[in-house]
Amino acid sequence: MRKRVFLAELMTVVLALGTGCTSTTNSASTADQTVVIEVAGTSYTKAQVSNATQNVLSYMSYMYSLYGMSYDTTDATTIATAQTQAIQWMIENAVVSQQIKEQGMDVFTDAELADIQKAADETYQGYVDTIKQSYFSDTTLTGDDLTKAITDKMTELGYPDEASVLSDQKNSKAQEKLKAAVVKDVTVTDADIQTEYDTKLEAAKTSYTDNLSQYATDVAGSSIIYYRPAGYRYVKNLLIKFTDEDTKAISDIQDQITAKQDDLDTNSSMIAAIPTDETGNTDEMVQRRAKLNDAKTQLDADIAGLNTQLQTAKDKGYADIQTTVDEISAKLAAGEDFDALMATYGQDTGMQSEPAKTEGYLVCKGDTQYVTEFTDAAMALAKVGDVSAPFHTQYGTHFVKYVSDLAEGAVPLADIKDKISASLLTTKQDDLYTTTVNQWVTDANAKVYTDRLSN
Repeated sequence: MRKRVFLAELMTVVLALGTGCTSTTNSASTADQTVVIEVAGTSYTKAQVSNATQNVLSYMSYMYSLYGMSYDTTDATTIATAQTQAIQWMIENAVVSQQIKEQGMDVFTDAELADIQKAADETYQGYVDTIKQSYFSDTTLTGDDLTKAITDKMTELGYPDEASVLSDQKNSKAQEKLKAAVVKDVTVTDADIQTEYDTKLEAAKTSYTDNLSQYATDVAGSSIIYYRPAGYRYVKNLLIKFTDEDTKAISDIQDQITAKQDDLDTNSSMIAAIPTDETGNTDEMVQRRAKLNDAKTQLDADIAGLNTQLQTAKDKGYADIQTTVDEISAKLAAGEDFDALMATYGQDTGMQSEPAKTEGYLVCKGDTQYVTEFTDAAMALAKVGDVSAPFHTQYGTHFVKYVSDLAEGAVPLADIKDKISASLLTTKQDDLYTTTVNQWVTDANAKVYTDRLSN
């Protein structure tokens, strides 16, 4: 639950630390209150830098975990890198805050304040709704009791309170106004657009020649498309899904397989940790290896048995929808319209919205955005208008129709000129703002006493 908002808040937390001069507290040690950074009228303490460094480490650890990678937050080099990054962020934050005050960007109109309050209310309410749904969906608490319980849980999980959310929204708006003032004179010329078009067009041709499936990735990612390669076709998918009962049965078995596989991976790692040269093994190590090998044998057998159960469950799932599949097959053979049958029988929600509803799915040979069975069936169709025989995937049974081919060639500049202009403008504005902030930081001549962090 906390992960949903963690990334959005973490960088704000890092940057917001120490926006004003530091002050001591009764609970803080003298060492913790030692000033480490002095810049733009702001002082940051050892405690603040340490907290910011931990936030960076937490952020990086979470980002790595998203890709199944480990991130050692105890490694000295890693900590030093995080500390440097935290200090840089804190210096920049102080400098930008100073510019905001000097240029009056923290003074808001009534309309701006209303928008800020609305955004803060919506953000905070989103947090409340998340906690309520995750932790109190079945509660008997009501009224003030429920509100207090939700608030307490939010505090426990590290969510910001309403005042903090409002402060963050004001800060974001002030930075937005500051950037707007810096980049107000940035423009994009027709020559800029033409150069960008020519460059990106050639790059796209090369990219798609090297990796044809990159085109579908670019389309799915809403990238500006400069070139359409040969080799793509549009297909429509008529899916008959497993029944809810069969879907649950299959899912339950798959969950068991995943759990057993996790146990097997752990078991294999533990076996690998025991030295392979058994002559140096202690009796305890020998016994441990034997137990682990026995456990591995059992896990392998369990997984094999579950895979047999899974196939049986899938076979039952396909059998339970076979009557509908036969009915559709008969209607297709009789010449009934594929789109009409898809509207009546189809259960692929992706086919119910545009542009897929009209155009179909974009597929090429070797495409990995769909399961292999789907891509293979789609690319096996010989000509536009052909419909596949029914085939199975992990979702149920499908019929696929070859709708059209993607027309190869360059996308005319006129068709994407506005998109290119907007993209270039954003890039030029970002570059200018970054350069300006960097210059502000340089001019601020921050004093950083990193040696005090180790005292």
